Amino acid sequence: MKLFSSSTSPYVRKVAVLAEELGLTSTIEIMPTQSMENPQDLHASNPLGKVPAMILDDGTTLYDSAVICEYIDAQNGNKFLPVNGSARWNCLRRLALGDGIMDASFLRTVERARPQGEQSALWLERWRTAIVRGVDVIAQDRQNAGDRFDLGDITAACALGYLDLRHGDLEWRKGRDELAAWFETVSQRHSMQSTVPG
Repeated sequence: MKLFSSSTSPYVRKVAVLAEELGLTSTIEIMPTQSMENPQDLHASNPLGKVPAMILDDGTTLYDSAVICEYIDAQNGNKFLPVNGSARWNCLRRLALGDGIMDASFLRTVERARPQGEQSALWLERWRTAIVRGVDVIAQDRQNAGDRFDLGDITAACALGYLDLRHGDLEWRKGRDELAAWFETVSQRHSMQSTVPG
């Protein structure tokens, strides 16, 4: 398998963390990609021109981190995404929340890169409040989660890591001591250590 990758993408990190947890890193060739340079091989694999995109051994392509994660987990015993029942829907809800935080964070990053006079205060505030509400819900969800580390938790951890990388001004740990402690603990996992963005 081949994975179009960017070292700072939280979506790529989610796939990489899951692959590491499943012991698949030796079977996936990482293809560093600058998506903004419009590489043709990426476009052939994902018409949206976004990472991650994966080329399977049979030449089939998959894109969107959630789809790639579900595929590699399903091929390896469904260890991180329950197959059915309320546990599945709970995990998928948490995965969607983490992805949504990543989406808002990425859009905020792009908006803040524009010249000061061209930035939209309305959208910056909208994305900021969406991130804060999302992190609050992650904190609530973690209160009774114990040592669970499924695909929803992987996504949450990658979203929080991206906030550290791009949005330290949001101080997501403030007032969320239990969540901060959980993140500190999971950040020691080899899968998280080996995928720190930068």
